[in-house]
Amino acid sequence: MKYAAPSGLLLSLLANATFANAQQQQDVVAPTSDVCISEDALNRMTDAERLACVEENENAKKIERILVEGRFIGLQVPEVEGRFTLDRNFIEYTPRTGGDFTELLGLLPGVVLGSEQYDASEQGEIQAQRVSIMGAEAWQTGFFLDGMNFNSRQDPSSYRSNDTLINDVEGTTQTFNINQQIIDSITVYTNNVPAQYGSFSGGVVDVETRESYKETEFGFNYRTSRSDWNSYKTFLAEDVTETNEEAPDEPAFEKQILNVNFAKALNEYYHLLVSANYTTSEISKLSLNQPVATERENANVLVKLTQRNLWVDKLTLTANYSPYTSNDIIANAIDSDFEIEGGGFSSSVKVEHGFDSFALESTLSFAESYNSRSANPHYYPWAKAIGREWGIGDPTQEAAVSNQGGYGDLDKTQQTLFFDNLVRFNAFNWLDIEHSIKAGFQYNNESLERQRYYDTYVYNSPITGVSNLNCNGAVFDCVALTTSMTIEELEAQLGEPLDFTNPDHVLAYSNIVTASPQYFALRSVYPEEYIDVNVQNVSFHVTDSMDLGDVTLNAALRADYDDFLQNVNIAPRISGGYRLFGDGDKLITFGANRYYDTNLLSYAVREAQLPYQLERRSIALNGELQGWSPLSGGSDYRYRFENLDTPYNDEIVLGWKQATDWGNYAIEYVKRWRRDQISVSGDPVYNTEDGYYYRTQTNNGKGQNDRISLSWAWQFNTSSFWFNTTYQISEEVSFDEEDVDVAPIDELIFLRSGDEETGFTYVETTLNNLSLAKTEFSQPLAFNVGWTTGWTDTFTTSVTGSYRQAFDDYVATDDVQSSGQLLRICSICDGEEVLNVPVYQLVNVPSRFLVNASATWVPEVVGDHALRFRVDVQNLFDARTYSVTSGTSGIETGRSIWFEVGYQWH
Repeated sequence: MKYAAPSGLLLSLLANATFANAQQQQDVVAPTSDVCISEDALNRMTDAERLACVEENENAKKIERILVEGRFIGLQVPEVEGRFTLDRNFIEYTPRTGGDFTELLGLLPGVVLGSEQYDASEQGEIQAQRVSIMGAEAWQTGFFLDGMNFNSRQDPSSYRSNDTLINDVEGTTQTFNINQQIIDSITVYTNNVPAQYGSFSGGVVDVETRESYKETEFGFNYRTSRSDWNSYKTFLAEDVTETNEEAPDEPAFEKQILNVNFAKALNEYYHLLVSANYTTSEISKLSLNQPVATERENANVLVKLTQRNLWVDKLTLTANYSPYTSNDIIANAIDSDFEIEGGGFSSSVKVEHGFDSFALESTLSFAESYNSRSANPHYYPWAKAIGREWGIGDPTQEAAVSNQGGYGDLDKTQQTLFFDNLVRFNAFNWLDIEHSIKAGFQYNNESLERQRYYDTYVYNSPITGVSNLNCNGAVFDCVALTTSMTIEELEAQLGEPLDFTNPDHVLAYSNIVTASPQYFALRSVYPEEYIDVNVQNVSFHVTDSMDLGDVTLNAALRADYDDFLQNVNIAPRISGGYRLFGDGDKLITFGANRYYDTNLLSYAVREAQLPYQLERRSIALNGELQGWSPLSGGSDYRYRFENLDTPYNDEIVLGWKQATDWGNYAIEYVKRWRRDQISVSGDPVYNTEDGYYYRTQTNNGKGQNDRISLSWAWQFNTSSFWFNTTYQISEEVSFDEEDVDVAPIDELIFLRSGDEETGFTYVETTLNNLSLAKTEFSQPLAFNVGWTTGWTDTFTTSVTGSYRQAFDDYVATDDVQSSGQLLRICSICDGEEVLNVPVYQLVNVPSRFLVNASATWVPEVVGDHALRFRVDVQNLFDARTYSVTSGTSGIETGRSIWFEVGYQWH
């Protein structure tokens, strides 16, 4: 089938989407699995006819041009479901960077990517972006790969919040990273999501990998970008410029991507696809105002064997291996190198077969993923002083620290066994209403192992100024006074006894000090531990699609049960559409749906975790350092998730969709209520049996948001145009705020507002409170626009633009502030001991408009052989991204260029 244009952003039509029922022209393939694998599958006279229908189904998944009454169907067809499909052509031609598929999703209405996508360091990252749909958290988006859920449950809420968590490895939203190279299509559901999808409360991203079909194909390409081709903007905070420190060097960056693809029909029944991607990245990370080299590495190897029309209509065997490695550092700390090993593998068997009265689709899959860290065992936040001067900040103006070390080794492994069975019954007529019923059963078994191999110490409260300090054998966490000469030698130079009331003597003495004395008075001990938890979930769903003349109504129900919270969750999903004047091109859509959340495995791990223990030491009158002793009540809490309801979102939808000669339009209003959200309860309760304090959770969190979106897409000759915008009407969040007087010590933070000129205001709170109040995914207004043109059969260009309105948010700083909560756990602590906690700054992120472009040339060389040349330009006009906020140091990426060269044979 010859593609009409590489426009790409199209939707394939399902048989139950009766709104696209206008006349199809002969050059268009519209049948789907509901047609080709259905009640008539066994009634076909020959195997060739059966195979032809299955092949039609495969073509339907790759539709590049659909005509309804002669019109091009683009961004959204007039149908009930709020979905968008990015086909292979859109994936292929849209401007991109490293190739992870999530970077394309931010071009859709109602979808927002994490703000870190604009960081200079992000050029070197090869992990997935955070994807928020309809204002939900990124981990509340459901990700599916060939029907298998591949959400990571390894603390996904922490993803991109902090590279270096103390008692965990930064979680991810997906179990492994998927490169665009191995993908055939991406379907995104933002509202009116079908009942077959569960375990999400934001939206759904369903990824279909490529598979072999008919022709033998082979191709490879090499893609790269580097810092020499890019522009950067450097910004320094005031305290850096005041000390006349030089601006940091621009990042040294180089990313290389190799893709190989092979597909072959082994015979009339079997087709094989092998697709591989290997990505390496080297990028410097700004640390202590200087770039430090870090590395990333990721691979995707997909093997898919498809059997058609032999024993069953279709049998698909898929194996995917996607390892990930990162060599990184803790910013602004020395000796902080650490390695992350992530990714994993998956395998699946999918059977599709049509019987006389129904069609069956069954999938069995297994996946294993890793998220492990190798790091230096202990962390030392030294006071910035002589001998420990590497830290940022002026010690005379603030609590400046010089950080050193890491948070120790930690291994985590997640395993997921998933079975999905879907039955589509033949349409039938009852009470003069046509019914199309589909029903399914799903079983999901998730387990996670976590192991810390030794105790890790995280120090706090560095004490300075003890001139007679005797470290008493403590080598790593205590520094005694060190001088370049003895006092006697200095007095000999001065010609008189040392007198500290004499300014000249004080200066002379300070010049011979090579290390100021200091020791840590507090430390948190994170114990060696082994955790093995398991959560099982069973689901049933049924949908009845009824044709009531000009109205189509989808009445669906989904029921889930898990053995952790032990709740039976009933989620009704009612949606429909009214064809105005009986015209399938004009559709009023509506819906009322419920989506239940899931992050149960993370909750199970948190219940099993051992709390850290806070310890203290002091010095004797003669300056001799004493041993460590535990503080009563100075430990972390244990957590219990008991008698809780499962958090869920309720949704109402009202929309208008229309296909015209000038493109397809869609306007949708979506309101979501977040209900029964989990938040911490009041005071912790002491358990006399094990000596721990326990914190319980409640369902008192709630919120709501209102959004309206408008989309349009049109094709004219070989050009396609699209535009969409989303406006957030309102956003409200309500929860039980965690009391700092009973909060865990390592959860304490300060929120800072103001600036150097007007003065800063500090409010002490907790990380949990901050995570509930952050507004990163609540940007008021956003719009996206795109234009793709096939100028010739071999040359194509594409341009996209994205606008995000300004918003306020809190970002982490390198500063610390002393907390008064120390006295809560240490009544014997004196005035010199301090508990330093991180500071987050309230900043305004200005509005930004960024334009990206690409050009692809595929000249044929000889016969079926062709070369491929491509260039991508990100941030074409070198605009500010505002990833470096006011008052902080950092580097922003301006214009960046990617080159690609390849070969393909059909």
